Amino acid sequence: MDKFDNAILERLKANPKMDDKVVSVLGARESVNALVRVRNPLHMCLIERDFRVTRAYPFISAVAIDCDIKAAIRLERMREVEYVSSQSRVFALGSPGEFAGVSVERTSDKLDGDGVNMCVLDTGISPHSDLSVPAERIVHFEDFVGDGKYPYDDNGHGTFVAGVACGNGLLSAGETRGVAPRANVVGVKVIGESGESGAFRILDGMQWLFDNFLSYGIRVVCMSFGAEPQTPVDPLKAGAEMLARSGLIVVAASGNSGVGNLRSPAISPEIISVGAVDGEDNVASFTSRGSFMGVQRPDLYAEGVDVKGVKAGGTYVRMSGTSAAAPYVAGACCLICQKYRHIAPKMAKRILLDNCRTVNGVKVFRL
Repeated sequence: MDKFDNAILERLKANPKMDDKVVSVLGARESVNALVRVRNPLHMCLIERDFRVTRAYPFISAVAIDCDIKAAIRLERMREVEYVSSQSRVFALGSPGEFAGVSVERTSDKLDGDGVNMCVLDTGISPHSDLSVPAERIVHFEDFVGDGKYPYDDNGHGTFVAGVACGNGLLSAGETRGVAPRANVVGVKVIGESGESGAFRILDGMQWLFDNFLSYGIRVVCMSFGAEPQTPVDPLKAGAEMLARSGLIVVAASGNSGVGNLRSPAISPEIISVGAVDGEDNVASFTSRGSFMGVQRPDLYAEGVDVKGVKAGGTYVRMSGTSAAAPYVAGACCLICQKYRHIAPKMAKRILLDNCRTVNGVKVFRL
Protein backbone atom coordinates (compact mmCIF):
# COMPACT_ATOMS: atom_id res chain seq x y z
CA MET A 1 0.00 0.00 0.00
CA ASP A 2 1.49 3.37 -0.99
CA LYS A 3 1.63 6.60 0.99
CA PHE A 4 -1.43 7.94 -0.83
CA ASP A 5 -3.52 4.94 0.23
CA ASN A 6 -2.28 5.22 3.80
CA ALA A 7 -3.21 8.89 3.90
CA ILE A 8 -6.74 8.06 2.70
CA LEU A 9 -7.15 5.35 5.33
CA GLU A 10 -5.89 7.64 8.09
CA ARG A 11 -8.37 10.30 7.03
CA LEU A 12 -11.22 7.77 7.02
CA LYS A 13 -10.19 6.47 10.42
CA ALA A 14 -10.16 10.01 11.82
CA ASN A 15 -13.69 10.71 10.59
CA PRO A 16 -16.10 10.01 13.49
CA LYS A 17 -18.84 8.81 11.14
CA MET A 18 -16.68 5.96 9.79
CA ASP A 19 -16.60 2.70 11.78
CA ASP A 20 -13.05 1.53 12.52
CA LYS A 21 -13.96 -2.02 11.47
CA VAL A 22 -15.03 -0.79 8.05
CA VAL A 23 -11.72 1.06 7.61
CA SER A 24 -9.74 -2.00 8.74
CA VAL A 25 -11.33 -4.20 6.08
CA LEU A 26 -10.80 -1.56 3.42
CA GLY A 27 -7.17 -1.33 4.49
CA ALA A 28 -6.76 -4.96 3.51
CA ARG A 29 -7.97 -3.98 0.02
CA GLU A 30 -11.24 -5.82 0.48
CA SER A 31 -14.84 -4.65 0.16
CA VAL A 32 -17.22 -4.77 3.11
CA ASN A 33 -20.98 -4.99 3.48
CA ALA A 34 -21.56 -1.69 5.27
CA LEU A 35 -24.60 0.03 6.73
CA VAL A 36 -25.05 3.66 5.69
CA ARG A 37 -27.43 5.83 7.68
CA VAL A 38 -28.46 9.19 6.26
CA ARG A 39 -29.68 12.26 8.12
CA ASN A 40 -33.00 12.47 6.30
CA PRO A 41 -35.10 9.64 4.78
CA LEU A 42 -35.23 11.63 1.55
CA HIS A 43 -31.46 11.22 1.26
CA MET A 44 -31.77 7.44 0.88
CA CYS A 45 -32.41 7.87 -2.83
CA LEU A 46 -28.94 9.44 -3.23
CA ILE A 47 -27.30 6.31 -1.85
CA GLU A 48 -29.59 3.97 -3.78
CA ARG A 49 -28.80 5.83 -7.00
CA ASP A 50 -25.01 5.95 -6.70
CA PHE A 51 -23.98 2.86 -4.72
CA ARG A 52 -24.45 -0.93 -4.84
CA VAL A 53 -27.33 -1.31 -2.38
CA THR A 54 -28.03 -4.81 -1.02
CA ARG A 55 -30.69 -4.05 1.61
CA ALA A 56 -32.88 -1.11 2.61
CA TYR A 57 -34.07 -0.13 6.09
CA PRO A 58 -36.26 2.93 5.65
CA PHE A 59 -37.50 2.75 9.26
CA ILE A 60 -34.04 3.93 10.41
CA SER A 61 -33.14 5.82 7.20
CA ALA A 62 -30.40 3.36 6.31
CA VAL A 63 -29.23 1.05 3.53
CA ALA A 64 -26.67 -1.74 3.33
CA ILE A 65 -24.17 -1.44 0.49
CA ASP A 66 -21.14 -3.24 -0.96
CA CYS A 67 -18.49 -0.74 0.05
CA ASP A 68 -14.97 -0.55 -1.38
CA ILE A 69 -12.35 2.13 -0.79
CA LYS A 70 -13.71 4.37 -3.56
CA ALA A 71 -17.23 4.17 -2.15
CA ALA A 72 -15.93 4.94 1.35
CA ILE A 73 -14.18 8.09 0.12
CA ARG A 74 -17.41 9.30 -1.50
CA LEU A 75 -19.47 8.51 1.58
CA GLU A 76 -17.01 10.24 3.87
CA ARG A 77 -17.45 13.46 1.90
CA MET A 78 -21.25 13.39 1.78
CA ARG A 79 -22.93 15.69 4.28
CA GLU A 80 -26.10 13.63 3.98
CA VAL A 81 -24.40 10.58 5.53
CA GLU A 82 -24.68 10.30 9.31
CA TYR A 83 -22.54 7.19 9.81
CA VAL A 84 -21.09 4.14 8.08
CA SER A 85 -20.76 0.94 10.11
CA SER A 86 -19.92 -2.71 9.62
CA GLN A 87 -22.22 -5.64 10.25
CA SER A 88 -21.86 -6.83 13.86
CA ARG A 89 -22.25 -10.44 14.97
CA VAL A 90 -25.41 -11.15 16.96
CA PHE A 91 -25.88 -14.02 19.38
CA ALA A 92 -28.86 -15.60 21.12
CA LEU A 93 -28.29 -14.97 24.81
CA GLY A 94 -28.96 -18.26 26.52
CA SER A 95 -27.47 -21.62 27.36
CA PRO A 96 -29.89 -24.55 26.89
CA GLY A 97 -29.46 -27.66 29.01
CA GLU A 98 -31.25 -30.86 29.92
CA PHE A 99 -34.70 -31.25 31.42
CA ALA A 100 -34.90 -30.15 35.04
CA GLY A 101 -37.75 -29.87 37.50
CA VAL A 102 -37.66 -26.10 38.00
CA SER A 103 -41.21 -24.81 37.75
CA VAL A 104 -42.24 -21.42 36.50
CA GLU A 105 -44.50 -19.31 38.68
CA ARG A 106 -48.18 -19.41 37.81
CA THR A 107 -49.73 -16.07 37.01
CA SER A 108 -52.87 -14.52 38.37
CA ASP A 109 -56.10 -16.10 37.26
CA LYS A 110 -57.43 -12.63 36.47
CA LEU A 111 -54.78 -11.65 33.91
CA ASP A 112 -53.50 -14.21 31.42
CA GLY A 113 -52.56 -12.21 28.31
CA ASP A 114 -55.76 -13.07 26.47
CA GLY A 115 -56.12 -10.96 23.32
CA VAL A 116 -52.53 -9.65 23.37
CA ASN A 117 -50.05 -10.45 20.58
CA MET A 118 -46.34 -10.66 21.33
CA CYS A 119 -43.52 -10.92 18.78
CA VAL A 120 -40.49 -13.11 19.41
CA LEU A 121 -37.57 -11.95 17.25
CA ASP A 122 -35.30 -14.98 17.57
CA THR A 123 -34.36 -18.40 16.14
CA GLY A 124 -37.96 -19.17 15.21
CA ILE A 125 -40.78 -20.96 17.02
CA SER A 126 -41.57 -24.65 16.88
CA PRO A 127 -45.20 -25.73 17.40
CA HIS A 128 -45.46 -27.22 20.90
CA SER A 129 -48.43 -28.37 22.95
CA ASP A 130 -47.92 -25.45 25.32
CA LEU A 131 -48.22 -22.99 22.42
CA SER A 132 -50.55 -24.74 20.00
CA VAL A 133 -53.11 -26.71 22.06
CA PRO A 134 -56.04 -26.44 22.64
CA ALA A 135 -55.90 -23.48 20.24
CA GLU A 136 -53.08 -22.43 17.92
CA ARG A 137 -51.49 -19.32 19.41
CA ILE A 138 -48.63 -19.00 16.93
CA VAL A 139 -50.65 -16.64 14.81
CA HIS A 140 -48.00 -15.70 12.24
CA PHE A 141 -44.46 -16.65 11.25
CA GLU A 142 -41.84 -14.83 9.17
CA ASP A 143 -38.53 -16.42 8.23
CA PHE A 144 -35.53 -14.28 7.22
CA VAL A 145 -33.09 -17.20 7.44
CA GLY A 146 -34.52 -20.09 5.42
CA ASP A 147 -37.56 -18.42 3.87
CA GLY A 148 -39.84 -21.08 5.39
CA LYS A 149 -43.60 -20.73 5.25
CA TYR A 150 -44.47 -22.63 8.41
CA PRO A 151 -43.23 -22.19 12.01
CA TYR A 152 -40.04 -24.03 12.90
CA ASP A 153 -37.03 -23.61 15.16
CA ASP A 154 -33.81 -25.44 14.27
CA ASN A 155 -32.03 -24.10 17.36
CA GLY A 156 -34.67 -24.13 20.12
CA HIS A 157 -33.84 -20.77 21.65
CA GLY A 158 -36.83 -18.88 20.27
CA THR A 159 -39.25 -21.64 21.28
CA PHE A 160 -37.91 -21.54 24.83
CA VAL A 161 -38.27 -17.76 24.93
CA ALA A 162 -41.87 -17.97 23.70
CA GLY A 163 -42.68 -20.60 26.32
CA VAL A 164 -41.35 -18.56 29.24
CA ALA A 165 -43.48 -15.63 28.10
CA CYS A 166 -46.69 -17.39 27.14
CA GLY A 167 -46.57 -21.19 27.38
CA ASN A 168 -49.77 -22.59 28.91
CA GLY A 169 -48.15 -25.56 30.66
CA LEU A 170 -50.44 -28.11 29.03
CA LEU A 171 -47.79 -30.80 28.63
CA SER A 172 -46.73 -30.50 32.28
CA ALA A 173 -50.29 -30.35 33.65
CA GLY A 174 -49.79 -26.67 34.45
CA GLU A 175 -46.50 -27.05 36.32
CA THR A 176 -44.40 -25.20 33.73
CA ARG A 177 -46.54 -22.28 32.79
CA GLY A 178 -45.52 -19.00 31.20
CA VAL A 179 -46.34 -15.56 32.50
CA ALA A 180 -49.09 -14.80 29.97
CA PRO A 181 -50.45 -18.27 29.07
CA ARG A 182 -53.16 -17.07 26.71
CA ALA A 183 -51.21 -14.45 24.78
CA ASN A 184 -50.62 -15.02 21.08
CA VAL A 185 -47.20 -15.24 19.46
CA VAL A 186 -45.82 -13.89 16.20
CA GLY A 187 -42.51 -15.57 15.39
CA VAL A 188 -39.88 -13.75 13.35
CA LYS A 189 -36.86 -15.92 12.60
CA VAL A 190 -33.71 -13.82 12.27
CA ILE A 191 -31.17 -16.19 13.88
CA GLY A 192 -30.04 -19.49 12.38
CA GLU A 193 -29.40 -22.96 13.72
CA SER A 194 -26.02 -22.01 15.21
CA GLY A 195 -27.54 -19.33 17.43
CA GLU A 196 -25.59 -16.65 15.57
CA SER A 197 -26.73 -14.02 13.09
CA GLY A 198 -25.70 -10.69 11.62
CA ALA A 199 -26.99 -7.22 12.39
CA PHE A 200 -28.42 -6.79 8.90
CA ARG A 201 -30.62 -9.86 9.25
CA ILE A 202 -31.83 -8.58 12.63
CA LEU A 203 -32.63 -5.27 10.94
CA ASP A 204 -34.55 -7.19 8.25
CA GLY A 205 -36.79 -8.52 11.02
CA MET A 206 -37.10 -5.14 12.71
CA GLN A 207 -38.07 -3.52 9.42
CA TRP A 208 -40.76 -6.16 8.87
CA LEU A 209 -42.03 -5.59 12.40
CA PHE A 210 -42.12 -1.83 11.92
CA ASP A 211 -44.11 -2.26 8.70
CA ASN A 212 -46.53 -4.90 10.01
CA PHE A 213 -47.02 -4.66 13.78
CA LEU A 214 -50.29 -2.78 13.44
CA SER A 215 -51.66 -5.26 10.90
CA TYR A 216 -50.97 -8.18 13.25
CA GLY A 217 -51.96 -6.37 16.44
CA ILE A 218 -48.52 -6.78 18.02
CA ARG A 219 -48.05 -4.89 21.29
CA VAL A 220 -44.87 -6.40 22.77
CA VAL A 221 -41.60 -7.61 21.22
CA CYS A 222 -38.98 -9.74 22.98
CA MET A 223 -35.36 -9.57 21.84
CA SER A 224 -33.28 -12.18 23.65
CA PHE A 225 -30.16 -11.56 21.59
CA GLY A 226 -27.28 -9.16 21.73
CA ALA A 227 -24.32 -7.73 19.88
CA GLU A 228 -21.30 -5.68 20.86
CA PRO A 229 -22.35 -2.01 20.69
CA GLN A 230 -21.09 0.00 17.73
CA THR A 231 -20.08 3.63 17.51
CA PRO A 232 -20.79 6.37 16.62
CA VAL A 233 -24.39 5.16 16.33
CA ASP A 234 -25.43 1.57 16.98
CA PRO A 235 -27.82 0.18 14.29
CA LEU A 236 -29.63 -2.30 16.55
CA LYS A 237 -30.12 0.36 19.21
CA ALA A 238 -31.50 2.74 16.56
CA GLY A 239 -33.86 0.06 15.26
CA ALA A 240 -35.17 -0.88 18.71
CA GLU A 241 -35.74 2.77 19.57
CA MET A 242 -37.68 3.38 16.39
CA LEU A 243 -39.93 0.42 17.24
CA ALA A 244 -40.50 1.82 20.73
CA ARG A 245 -41.26 5.29 19.40
CA SER A 246 -43.83 3.71 17.10
CA GLY A 247 -45.76 2.29 20.06
CA LEU A 248 -44.27 -1.18 20.61
CA ILE A 249 -43.15 -2.25 24.09
CA VAL A 250 -39.62 -3.48 23.41
CA VAL A 251 -37.95 -5.84 25.90
CA ALA A 252 -34.29 -6.84 25.41
CA ALA A 253 -31.84 -9.07 27.26
CA SER A 254 -28.83 -7.14 28.61
CA GLY A 255 -26.27 -9.81 27.67
CA ASN A 256 -24.30 -12.66 29.21
CA SER A 257 -20.83 -11.13 29.26
CA GLY A 258 -20.56 -9.85 32.82
CA VAL A 259 -19.78 -6.45 34.29
CA GLY A 260 -19.05 -3.68 31.81
CA ASN A 261 -20.02 -5.66 28.72
CA LEU A 262 -23.54 -4.52 27.90
CA ARG A 263 -25.00 -5.74 24.65
CA SER A 264 -27.07 -3.94 22.03
CA PRO A 265 -29.98 -3.21 21.72
CA ALA A 266 -30.35 -3.36 25.54
CA ILE A 267 -28.02 -0.34 25.82
CA SER A 268 -30.94 1.90 24.86
CA PRO A 269 -32.70 3.78 27.68
CA GLU A 270 -35.83 3.97 25.51
CA ILE A 271 -36.59 0.24 25.83
CA ILE A 272 -36.79 -2.21 28.74
CA SER A 273 -33.46 -3.94 29.35
CA VAL A 274 -33.45 -7.04 31.54
CA GLY A 275 -30.72 -8.77 33.53
CA ALA A 276 -30.85 -12.12 35.33
CA VAL A 277 -31.02 -13.13 38.99
CA ASP A 278 -31.09 -16.59 40.55
CA GLY A 279 -33.80 -18.05 42.75
CA GLU A 280 -32.46 -16.12 45.75
CA ASP A 281 -32.52 -12.78 43.91
CA ASN A 282 -28.74 -12.66 43.58
CA VAL A 283 -27.53 -11.07 40.35
CA ALA A 284 -26.23 -13.81 38.06
CA SER A 285 -22.49 -13.39 37.51
CA PHE A 286 -22.91 -13.68 33.74
CA THR A 287 -25.34 -10.77 33.49
CA SER A 288 -24.05 -7.87 31.42
CA ARG A 289 -24.44 -4.72 33.48
CA GLY A 290 -22.92 -1.31 33.89
CA SER A 291 -23.12 2.16 32.41
CA PHE A 292 -23.54 3.09 28.76
CA MET A 293 -23.25 6.76 27.85
CA GLY A 294 -23.88 7.64 31.48
CA VAL A 295 -27.04 5.52 31.89
CA GLN A 296 -27.05 2.45 34.14
CA ARG A 297 -28.29 -0.72 32.48
CA PRO A 298 -30.19 -2.98 32.78
CA ASP A 299 -33.41 -1.39 34.02
CA LEU A 300 -34.47 -4.41 36.07
CA TYR A 301 -33.73 -8.08 36.74
CA ALA A 302 -35.83 -11.23 36.56
CA GLU A 303 -35.13 -14.90 37.20
CA GLY A 304 -32.73 -16.26 34.61
CA VAL A 305 -30.85 -19.13 36.23
CA ASP A 306 -31.97 -22.75 35.63
CA VAL A 307 -35.33 -21.64 34.30
CA LYS A 308 -37.47 -24.34 32.75
CA GLY A 309 -39.20 -23.78 29.45
CA VAL A 310 -40.56 -25.57 26.43
CA LYS A 311 -38.27 -27.55 24.14
CA ALA A 312 -38.57 -27.37 20.37
CA GLY A 313 -39.77 -30.76 19.20
CA GLY A 314 -39.89 -32.18 22.72
CA THR A 315 -40.94 -31.63 26.29
CA TYR A 316 -38.97 -29.16 28.42
CA VAL A 317 -35.42 -27.94 28.92
CA ARG A 318 -33.79 -25.54 31.30
CA MET A 319 -31.78 -22.47 30.38
CA SER A 320 -29.63 -19.92 32.14
CA GLY A 321 -29.11 -16.50 30.64
CA THR A 322 -30.64 -13.09 30.27
CA SER A 323 -32.52 -14.75 27.39
CA ALA A 324 -34.61 -16.51 30.03
CA ALA A 325 -35.16 -13.35 32.09
CA ALA A 326 -36.26 -11.10 29.20
CA PRO A 327 -39.32 -13.17 28.15
CA TYR A 328 -40.50 -13.28 31.77
CA VAL A 329 -40.68 -9.48 31.67
CA ALA A 330 -42.13 -9.52 28.14
CA GLY A 331 -44.89 -11.82 29.38
CA ALA A 332 -45.61 -9.36 32.20
CA CYS A 333 -45.89 -6.62 29.59
CA CYS A 334 -48.58 -8.71 27.87
CA LEU A 335 -50.52 -8.73 31.14
CA ILE A 336 -50.16 -4.96 31.41
CA CYS A 337 -51.45 -4.58 27.84
CA GLN A 338 -54.41 -6.82 28.66
CA LYS A 339 -55.36 -4.59 31.59
CA TYR A 340 -54.55 -1.28 29.91
CA ARG A 341 -55.38 -1.75 26.23
CA HIS A 342 -53.88 1.49 24.95
CA ILE A 343 -50.92 1.90 27.28
CA ALA A 344 -47.83 3.63 25.94
CA PRO A 345 -44.41 1.92 26.13
CA LYS A 346 -43.02 4.46 28.60
CA MET A 347 -45.97 3.95 30.95
CA ALA A 348 -45.64 0.17 30.76
CA LYS A 349 -41.98 0.51 31.71
CA ARG A 350 -42.93 2.74 34.63
CA ILE A 351 -45.47 0.20 35.92
CA LEU A 352 -42.84 -2.55 35.80
CA LEU A 353 -40.28 -0.47 37.66
CA ASP A 354 -42.83 0.58 40.28
CA ASN A 355 -43.62 -3.08 40.94
CA CYS A 356 -40.01 -4.15 41.45
CA ARG A 357 -38.39 -4.86 44.80
CA THR A 358 -34.98 -3.37 45.48
CA VAL A 359 -32.61 -6.18 46.45
CA ASN A 360 -28.93 -5.43 47.04
CA GLY A 361 -29.26 -2.19 45.14
CA VAL A 362 -30.96 -3.53 41.99
CA LYS A 363 -34.60 -3.71 40.93
CA VAL A 364 -35.93 -7.30 40.84
CA PHE A 365 -39.24 -8.07 39.18
CA ARG A 366 -41.32 -11.07 40.23
CA LEU A 367 -45.03 -11.65 39.86
